[in-house]
Amino acid sequence: MLGYKNKEELISKDINRDIYYSEKDRPQFNEREKLFITRLKKKDGTVVWVEISPRVIYEGSTPLYYEGIVRNIDERKKSEEEIRHLSYHDFLTDTYNRYFFEEELKRLDSERLYPISIVIVDINGFKLINDTFGHEKGDEILKNTARILKTCFRKEDIVARYGGDEFIVLLPSTSAVVAASIVERVHDLFKFDSYKEFIMSLSMGITTKESIEQDINKLIGVAEDNMYKHKLIEKQSLHSSIISSLEKALEERNYETHEHMHRMKVLALELGRKLQLSEDKLDELSLVSSLHDIGKIAISDNIILNPSKLTNEEFEIMKRHTEIGFRIANSYSGLASISNAILSHHERWDGKGYPMGSIGKSIPKIARIISIIDAYDAMTNDRPYRKAHSKEYAVKELLKNAGRQFDPVLVEQFVSMIENEKKLII
Repeated sequence: MLGYKNKEELISKDINRDIYYSEKDRPQFNEREKLFITRLKKKDGTVVWVEISPRVIYEGSTPLYYEGIVRNIDERKKSEEEIRHLSYHDFLTDTYNRYFFEEELKRLDSERLYPISIVIVDINGFKLINDTFGHEKGDEILKNTARILKTCFRKEDIVARYGGDEFIVLLPSTSAVVAASIVERVHDLFKFDSYKEFIMSLSMGITTKESIEQDINKLIGVAEDNMYKHKLIEKQSLHSSIISSLEKALEERNYETHEHMHRMKVLALELGRKLQLSEDKLDELSLVSSLHDIGKIAISDNIILNPSKLTNEEFEIMKRHTEIGFRIANSYSGLASISNAILSHHERWDGKGYPMGSIGKSIPKIARIISIIDAYDAMTNDRPYRKAHSKEYAVKELLKNAGRQFDPVLVEQFVSMIENEKKLII
């Protein structure tokens, strides 16, 4: 087991120096006649965990040596260590788990460690990213966030996953000023190490316990309140960043070109103003014109980018993009108002569209506008399988399908706009 050639070679070694891993691994004399676990050094210097069942061999009343059974328990110790590690750590991020954090909170809540600071961390827009790009990407973001937190905080700090996309950090013997400087470092590294596909940011709240009179559990609530205040302050810039990220995701995967989204937006707003829509509705129309096909992100590329006619099975899969887009929009409060328009932009005036077969004015007005403009833009621009049709051809097709596929009143207004514009800058 230890790699020695024979008993004589083993006996010739200095037990304390050559056999036991350290002096403290060798049991006291009065403990050497009962089962014990220790670490021994092999001949090559590697360490092995063993379980020893010993007995002392005496000559008269004088102990001469020990003999017994030595079992290699390396694998057992590794399994025990893994179980212990898993009981205190989050499986995905390898930070501490909430149970361990709460136990450490009780242990470290001591006057000798005041001030104690607490930081709560939340990933902005995580649910939207998770729903849009899938749980695998969401897991990657969680693991990357955990890595950054462990890099920025100190070895003695307790970094734990608090639940979902929230982390909590306990900083013993740390003032609010020092905690704030570490938080700034986290912000900087997170921005530097962020993702090209989308813009990410964190909201963080800090609180500090400075005296025994303060209830540390209530202070966690204060840290959460501070984190949510930070989130509200960032909400507007975060909203713009998320919209940009989603538009960029569509562009980079070649589902929608920047030019197509720009043309859609210009035509949609032009028609919206002609219809005297409110500013709120114009904002919604602008968003839907860019993001109506966001659900395609979750559809396989071999279907989305297929230049040939789709099979019936492939078309059924493609049709799911409206429902996926609806779920994505609903996962973020800033897009929830346009979720029904995204869901309905392939409905038809005659009720033969999808996914719900809605009919007439039961289809949201914004969806009815987008379906007309999307069809017009598709016809008047090159597609992988054909060249662009003329404006006259597209207008004729819209008029032919008014009252069947499209809202006849909106078609009339759109055609009037197209024909009356001498030059529409696109």
